[in-house]
Amino acid sequence: MKTDKLSPDEIKGLLEQSGTDDETISESSLSKREMEALTELLNVSLGSSSAVLTTLFSQQVSFSTPKLSIRQNDQLLTNTKEPFIVVLGEYEGGINGLQILSLHVDDVQTMTNLIYTDSEENHIRKQFQVVEEVVQKMFTSVSQSMTTVLDQEVSHSLSSMDLIETLKDFPVAKFTDEKWFVEADFQLKIGTQENISLQLYIPVRLGKQVVEILTDLLEEGSHPEETKEMQFQSTTQTDVTTKTDESGSSPKIQSVQFSNFDESGSAHSEPNNLDMLLDIPLQVTVELGRTKRMVKEILSVSQGSIIELDKLAGEPVDILINNKLIAVGEVVVIDENFGVRVTDILSTAERISKLR
Repeated sequence: MKTDKLSPDEIKGLLEQSGTDDETISESSLSKREMEALTELLNVSLGSSSAVLTTLFSQQVSFSTPKLSIRQNDQLLTNTKEPFIVVLGEYEGGINGLQILSLHVDDVQTMTNLIYTDSEENHIRKQFQVVEEVVQKMFTSVSQSMTTVLDQEVSHSLSSMDLIETLKDFPVAKFTDEKWFVEADFQLKIGTQENISLQLYIPVRLGKQVVEILTDLLEEGSHPEETKEMQFQSTTQTDVTTKTDESGSSPKIQSVQFSNFDESGSAHSEPNNLDMLLDIPLQVTVELGRTKRMVKEILSVSQGSIIELDKLAGEPVDILINNKLIAVGEVVVIDENFGVRVTDILSTAERISKLR
């Protein structure tokens, strides 16, 4: 499967491209590669908040890939239907700048109903509480991901929030001197039914700052001396593992005969396009099987009841990363704990694509 993600060499060239004599044009635009790098960073950072929002809504939450465009300050929020709630936030630390988030009041009411089933229709105070909780949880996780990716401390704080009846009631120039913004249009998917549309705005200047940090990190990581040191450490670790195995002190893994599978896959042949994102925590799930039951059948479940799954005994179990299937395996027992042995896995490009 082909992936459109940037390779390290491409990202390194982001700031090496020939510039323009017109500084105004530079400050009001992003190159195609800068847009792609920023899209990938937002995609991964927003995705990192899926777990906390899943807990909040008690339903599986995921994000669509953001679609980026450049907007002048007097064109902001034109894609958000009126009336809407606007949330102002601030990034501090390794990056500094304003953030504007908007969402329609109908979407806010949908989220409110999912969290508070007894909430009053169009109760604005309850809606504000829900928006504040969702935004804080989302961007606390986003800032933690950016801290890891950018290798610099990044924090996000909520500045203010307001209900906007018409677009003219929110003059952007009153809140910031920034002239050009990156608009990220994406959806928050809750369960299988609800799609919440959000528009996120950050200054073009801030977007360029983030891409520059990513480029610097890649350049630092490309030094031959560092690569050699990493290889040496890897070899040393392998030697230690081998000695441990020979000493007989490793845990005993109880399993039946495993299927043969080719370990010489394309892991080393595919380009590693996400070196700067390798420390992002991801949720690993091993799924034994699924089934569907009628409400009356669920109500009749009691202690000792048996629920039959859709998989036969001995079939491989699914291994999911952030609820995306990337491999299958066999269940094993490691001392007193369950584990899973990978028997088949997607290629590197396919795995990266599954994480989008």
